[in-house]
Parts: sequence; C-alpha cells; structure tokens
Amino acid sequence: MLNRVLSCIQLELQQTHNILFKSFQIKAGHLSSFARVVPDHFHELIRPAMVLLSARLFGPLNTPVIALAAVIQFIYLASRVHQNVSEADGPATGDPRDGYQFPVLVGDYLYGRFFTSLCDYGLVCYLESLSRVICEMNEGGILRLQNRHQNNPDLVHKIVYKETAALMGTGCGLAARLAGAPEQEQQKLTRYGVNLGMALGLQEYPDLRRDINAHLDKASATLTQLPPGEAREALKLLTQHLRHPEAALELQVV
Repeated sequence: MLNRVLSCIQLELQQTHNILFKSFQIKAGHLSSFARVVPDHFHELIRPAMVLLSARLFGPLNTPVIALAAVIQFIYLASRVHQNVSEADGPATGDPRDGYQFPVLVGDYLYGRFFTSLCDYGLVCYLESLSRVICEMNEGGILRLQNRHQNNPDLVHKIVYKETAALMGTGCGLAARLAGAPEQEQQKLTRYGVNLGMALGLQEYPDLRRDINAHLDKASATLTQLPPGEAREALKLLTQHLRHPEAALELQVV
C-alpha cells in the first residue's frame, strides 16, 4: 500500500535510503551488528516521505531536499536507538545489540551523521532548528522515563509532541522552506507535520483514539489549503491510512 501511495517520490526515496545505507556500513561492520537500527517498513519510509512530499508540493525535488530527508531520518534513528538502550550492565540475551555500550555509541554516531550531512549538502543553516528538536526529543524521553507508571493524558500528549511530532513538523516546514515556499505555506506544513506526528505517536495509546482522529482532522483541514497535485494526494492518503484503528499495531513508535 505504501509503495503505491509514494510512487511519485520512489526515485527520491531510494536516493535518500542510499545516503542512509552508505552511512550504516563502517570499518567495524554494519551498524545493525551493534544496535537495532533498521525500523519496520512504515517507519523506514514515513519521515523521509513527509519531507520529500512537503517539498514536492512546491516544485521538483533536488539533492538538498533529498539530503534533508536523510537528516531527519538520522535524527529519528539516533533517538530510537538511544530510547531502546537497556539499563542493565550487559545484554541479557548475549546479543550486543541488546546491551548498553554498543547501542549508545551507534546512537551517537547517527547524531554525528546528521551533522556531517548538513555540512556535506550545504544545509548548516538548519542546524539551530534541528538542534532544538533534538533537545525536545531528549526532554520527551526523560519525561517518559520519569512517568512510565502514570496514565495522564495531558502528560502523554506532551511526551508525544516532544518525541514524535516536533521532528515531523520541523521536517515538513524546513522542506517547504528549502523548496522556496512562502512563509505562510511553511507554517501550514509545520502544522500538518505536527498533527500527523501527534496522530502517529498516539497510536500506542488506544484509549486516546478520539484524540488521534482530532489531530488527523486538523491535518486534513490543513492539506486542503496546500497546492493540489500528486504530492498533496499522497499526503492525503497517508493521513487517511492513520485513521484505521487496525493500523495501530503496525504503526506503533518503537
């Protein structure tokens, strides 16, 4: 289903993945030998796709946009690896990927790749915005750990915003900016990304289905204000996909 929805950016998605996969191979071996880096198919695609489609609304895609899509994924992967680090002294399974030292180093490496990619592709001007997002994501992780046994909907929304929605909103907004969109359109894409990110992050909380749909309603309303075409239609289909409760297990943020 996803491949069909994203057919208008298949080439650029592959180019984005080429940047990522090239960085996964280091002298010591492939990163997947040291940490659980590669996410499921949906999370492998959704963030790069959101960046590419946001820029595609305003014109043809170019190398800097493709690099930005990779940068956003580097940040997501680094955060995900760190979030899944075991607090135990050693891997209970005997697998170094389930331990502490290797996953921490891999997460740090991926954060480094985010920065070097900004330098390599002339995107350093976005460093401040992305650094702020990383701070938000880490704050969200702290809040999650501090309150792991609480079931407070307001706190859940705050954590989901910091851990998931902030990165997606920033990625969409920066993509629009990089594509030359007016400031007002950049703000619309940021709002769209935040609402879709909230809906995505809340998937792991089935009791908050009403809130998920409310964010999807806001995302859909924003889409109607954006330029029509293949990119908007793809974003519309992605938004509709998140409405189905049966997608919750598939789309859990892990």
